[in-house]
Amino acid sequence: MKTTLARLEFSVEFALLVLGIFAAWQAAGMPQGTPALPGPGMVPMALGVLLAVCAVGLIVRTLRAGEAGREPVVLGHRHITLMVVATVITGFVFEPLGFLLTSTLLLFVLMWALSPLGWWRALLAAFLASVAAQLFFQNLLDVVLPPLPFVLPF
Repeated sequence: MKTTLARLEFSVEFALLVLGIFAAWQAAGMPQGTPALPGPGMVPMALGVLLAVCAVGLIVRTLRAGEAGREPVVLGHRHITLMVVATVITGFVFEPLGFLLTSTLLLFVLMWALSPLGWWRALLAAFLASVAAQLFFQNLLDVVLPPLPFVLPF
């Protein structure tokens, strides 16, 4: 897919503007508190407004640039597409499959596709990294992670 750099920048800046407005809108429903005792909505509101203001500044800069940035840019890279798709799928299967299985699958797919390890070393490294991460989060940080959908015999 081909586009220009200016269009690409404008698209990202517009998405940042929408994200900033959405964050401020959602934070408006939370208690703001006072400057002396800030509520849980104060920081998200400030960050949302700051993001929206910066996005407006970037949009103005892009629109003023005129003909600059009109050179064609080719979009689409196999590795980036793979990582984005794998991350989105991970978001959907994280709760039903549990942390250990989901993180092992995600790391396996990424290591198999992006590294020279080969499939069995990538699977072993993904499993060991997932076990280490689970031990770290559960034992050291005391975070409850989604369990496996089945019970392991060991």
